[in-house]
Amino acid sequence: MNEFINTILDGFKQRRTRVVKPHPLIVDVLIIVALAIYYYVNHPPINIRNPESYGFLVMIGIALLIIIPGRMNKQEMRDKARIGVSVLVLLLVVGGVISWAFTLRVFHAKLYSNRVTVENVKFSNKTLKEVDFTKTPIIDRDSTMKLGDKVMGEMPELVSQFEVSNEYTQISYKGGVYRVTPLEYPGFIKYLNNREGIPAYIRVNSTTGKTELVKLKSLGLKPMKYVPSAYFGHNLNRKLQIDYPTCNFGKPSFEIDEKGYPWYICTTYSYYGVGNKKYVNGMVLFDPITGHSKKYDVGHFPKWVDRIYPESLVMQEIDDNGSLKSGYLNSVFSQKNVMLTSDGYNYLEKDGDIWIYSGITSANNDSSNLGFVLTNLRTHKTIKFSCPGANEQAAMESAEGEVKNYGYKATFPLLVNVNGNPVYLLSLKDNGGLVKKYAMVDARDYQKAATYSAASYKNLSKLMKEYLLETGEESVDQDLQDESIKVKSFTTFIVDGKSKVYIVDDKDRKFKVEVSSANENILAFLKTGDTLHITYKKSDNINIIKEILS
Repeated sequence: MNEFINTILDGFKQRRTRVVKPHPLIVDVLIIVALAIYYYVNHPPINIRNPESYGFLVMIGIALLIIIPGRMNKQEMRDKARIGVSVLVLLLVVGGVISWAFTLRVFHAKLYSNRVTVENVKFSNKTLKEVDFTKTPIIDRDSTMKLGDKVMGEMPELVSQFEVSNEYTQISYKGGVYRVTPLEYPGFIKYLNNREGIPAYIRVNSTTGKTELVKLKSLGLKPMKYVPSAYFGHNLNRKLQIDYPTCNFGKPSFEIDEKGYPWYICTTYSYYGVGNKKYVNGMVLFDPITGHSKKYDVGHFPKWVDRIYPESLVMQEIDDNGSLKSGYLNSVFSQKNVMLTSDGYNYLEKDGDIWIYSGITSANNDSSNLGFVLTNLRTHKTIKFSCPGANEQAAMESAEGEVKNYGYKATFPLLVNVNGNPVYLLSLKDNGGLVKKYAMVDARDYQKAATYSAASYKNLSKLMKEYLLETGEESVDQDLQDESIKVKSFTTFIVDGKSKVYIVDDKDRKFKVEVSSANENILAFLKTGDTLHITYKKSDNINIIKEILS
């Protein structure tokens, strides 16, 4: 009896310790499915120059370490296969690291400095046309987003299902400057409820502020199915990478053509070595309605497209051009002749294209600029104006000083041409973010500034007249006027180190005069009720006193 029981127990123990090995084919299929799921979810590029590819390539190598030896019968062959695959994976990783290390800018400063060709030109009406206020993007991104949110809020049937994307690409459209942005899905559930696609986009005139929610149905078009906020096969980034598996993509930008048809501009990149000296090598024009696309090489882009070269890459290229010409060590230590872009950039329309502009300053980053640099975001053409003067921050502070009593804050300025001279144009906002005034500041002398009401974009031309009066560059037909005025009230402000007296006369007209050695003895003892004999220039805003006779 005991022997019978022991036999049963021994059999039970052997059954517990027996390992059931899955069929090799099942293992192979599971590994391949896991890789396919990973690729579908993350869709990394298959490109050895892109660092993002290496994680997936190593995963493929590990999968091969399991699959290939498992298909061989002899242990010796399995060992050789494991060694071979391991060596290939190791060579791939080590080769990538070596390629990355030996293509750093520390070893190739000259190559990096030549990433962009900068043409030195003289600031003139030929290189930058006289300012055209119908094509001046005075409304900045923050104000544009508020306008977009406002018009979206007026569409209750849409606001409950979609959100406004914060993209707002700056474009040139039908002779004007606009920002455009699509609607997007706020989450997975809203995507499932609206799988037919995104039904509209928002278009904002960057000069007038006119904002439109453009419904694709009104253009005779179907909704946009392939967008970045969609899921599964309708996700734009996934669709792009699967259609072009070896291409390196950045963030697609939303634009419209001259007919209002929506497109995604999908810039493609390559690198010098692995992950270094990123540069644009083409573009995929993607139709979000149909999912069709077409690839273009550099130099063959459609003329209506505005943004192919991203702003961050352009700024990096210009910084490399200005800092690495004399070698990497010079850019770090002595910094002789090192020039960098200033802290910020803005856009302007030039010859039907959108250009990005920034100031150029020395490495010590003081309050002055050495000039300005402009880059065409479609063609990559870059020009530089050697024009010493104030930097953008100094101009912003000068404009704020003109309205110090209101506490308005300046936006980052635009660069415009006024009478053949570089001038900063900017907006002044209150604490609520509303634009209250426009301002112009001389780019060479930031103490020369003028402001005007921003009640209408049409006041920009009046602002220019005010600026010309302030700087003494007005037309000769604007004659000086002589008159005696009686002082009703006055106040004194110090703006950028200069004392200015603002006077209201008994007719409630406003005047301003800068304190100088010629008038200080009169203004120092000025009292209410005094009569001043003045020479002034009439203005729609504040009359400018040129001389106090007594």
